[in-house]
Amino acid sequence: MSQISTGFTTSDQVRLREENLNLMEADVKFDNVVQTINSPLVISFLSCNLLLHDLTSNKPFIHLKNADRESKAFREFNREAALRICKEKLDSLTILSSYHPEERKIMEFLKLYKYDVESIRKMLYVGRLQKTDYIDIIYRSENPELSAYVVNTLFKEFLRYYRSSRSERSIENVETFEALVNQKKMELDTKLEALRMYKSSQGVLNVDVASGNEWDLIKQFEKSLFDEKSNNNTLQSSLANVNAQLVELNSGKTVYSSNNNVVTLRNQLNDLNDQYLRGGSSDQALADKIKTLRGQLQKALAEGTGTTSKSTSKEELIARKQNLQAELSASNLNISNLESKISRLRSSVGSFANKEATVSSLTQEVTLAQEEYTKLKERLNSALDNRTVPQDGFRQTLKGQPAFKPEPSHRLIIMGLSGVSAFMLVAMCILLVEFLDSSIKSPSVFGRSVDLKLISTVNHANLRKHAVLDVLQGNRKDETIMKRENIFREMLRKLRYALESSGKQVFLFTSTEPQQGKTTLTQAVAYSLSLSNRKVLVIDTNFCNNDITLQMEARPMLETFNVPPNEFSIDKVKEIVTTYSVDNIEVIGCKGGDYTPSEILPKNHLLNYLPQLKLHYDFILMEGAPLNDYTDSKELAAYADGVIAIFSSKATVKQIDKDSIDFLHQLGDKFVGAVLNNVNEDFLEL
Repeated sequence: MSQISTGFTTSDQVRLREENLNLMEADVKFDNVVQTINSPLVISFLSCNLLLHDLTSNKPFIHLKNADRESKAFREFNREAALRICKEKLDSLTILSSYHPEERKIMEFLKLYKYDVESIRKMLYVGRLQKTDYIDIIYRSENPELSAYVVNTLFKEFLRYYRSSRSERSIENVETFEALVNQKKMELDTKLEALRMYKSSQGVLNVDVASGNEWDLIKQFEKSLFDEKSNNNTLQSSLANVNAQLVELNSGKTVYSSNNNVVTLRNQLNDLNDQYLRGGSSDQALADKIKTLRGQLQKALAEGTGTTSKSTSKEELIARKQNLQAELSASNLNISNLESKISRLRSSVGSFANKEATVSSLTQEVTLAQEEYTKLKERLNSALDNRTVPQDGFRQTLKGQPAFKPEPSHRLIIMGLSGVSAFMLVAMCILLVEFLDSSIKSPSVFGRSVDLKLISTVNHANLRKHAVLDVLQGNRKDETIMKRENIFREMLRKLRYALESSGKQVFLFTSTEPQQGKTTLTQAVAYSLSLSNRKVLVIDTNFCNNDITLQMEARPMLETFNVPPNEFSIDKVKEIVTTYSVDNIEVIGCKGGDYTPSEILPKNHLLNYLPQLKLHYDFILMEGAPLNDYTDSKELAAYADGVIAIFSSKATVKQIDKDSIDFLHQLGDKFVGAVLNNVNEDFLEL
């Protein structure tokens, strides 16, 4: 016996990655390992090792018998070729093939040593020790050293094959992942280059930053536009005031000049506007100063002309008007320039939106490609790790060693338990059969199941090979058979006594079902009566089954007998009877057919003359058809003095039988009783 640890359910070994224990997956792994160890491939490696050992060792495990040495497989075996082929198979991890003639001979030779796959499998057990991490390998043989060698070598060959196949799968996985990683790397580089080329062609490195700067400029220009429009409104108001003063002056009125501060403020404001426009309208400090001067100018203009008593000439008003018109023109030009710049910037921001959408799409493609590349790179690294670091935890925790003494076979205990088990099983079967058996197998069962008078029981007798007359006469030498036949004779004698003591002469034998033994029992009663020197007439009235006619070789004359009463005589009857080989027995047969007595018998048939026949015969015996299936017996009961019902011990009482039994009850005194036929000797209840 050998025991190995798999490591499927333990986590104490160093792992490159965290792995959760999956019990369902562990069970599948255990099943796979057990099936692999039991596989023809691994066992074939073991067979080759065993053969190499026995062919090269001075102490082989198996010694062939003389009969094996004379076999064809031994004579055709090539030792050198077998050694070479077995070593090649072990080195290449391939199985022996029956298609190759030389390898087929080796396989035949292995059968002589019981080293073939099927022979080893019969004595090998590989299974998981329940709810543990261990697998047991057990091999049974007559040689303890062979058993130890098998379990140890089997583990080594399994481990060698397992790691080899795992290494091949790892190499395939690495090659596959390397190809996929290279492909994804090329796709990622292509997408990165497309994004870089697009940004370069558009002249932007960062669309978001460029778009943000444009919006900041738009906000600044909109603020400047608002201030300029306010200044324009002030200039228009001042120009309107000057025009009004000129109108007053032309009408002869005196116009006073406003504060000289207004002129100074205007001049300063004009200089600052020119300086601001020349600087690209981007100097925020200069813009704030212009705004302050405009406020002061508006305040000075609002104070009006009441601040001075100096009159204003027409020339001064005209000069002031010209200055205001010039400033107003400059303001209108500034407004137009600001509106134009704002329009261009808004158009530029729209193009940045399209660029941003394109860049976003390209960036998303790059991100997806990067994720796919990263995942495949991780799987490639995992495959490389698996190839570098062994992931199986197989360890031989218990090495197989030769046993000190043979394992007890417990043959006597097993045979004893087998015998007891067989006895209990047979007993249970017998009890079950008896429990389920509903047949009327014994007189006591008959009494409980059938409400009829039982006048006799007849045991089973083998009448297939010997005639009834031979059985009754006791012409046999076997004591066992003679004992059984003696019982049969005595039973018939009791039945004969019941007929003789009834005071009746004409008897009708009938039954509820077919195959109850009416024909045999009618003949046996006739033979028994003849042995007591009674003259018997047997009439076959069973038209549906005329076995009496056939077995007693009687002439079928019953349907054709037709004699008027005035012509009837015993001589007419003697013409149709068949004298049987036994003294005192005469038989009248019938043709038989699918009809009843009332349908086939003529007007002046034989049964009408039974009272006259009783003067010449001691007993007249008739056989009728089964009551369940035919009405023949019911019609024949009118001609009989007594009716006897035959029941087989193998039959069961059904509802249709109960209806026929009711008819027998209705016969009253004419019903003599029932006979239980074919009873097993164990149920005779003597």
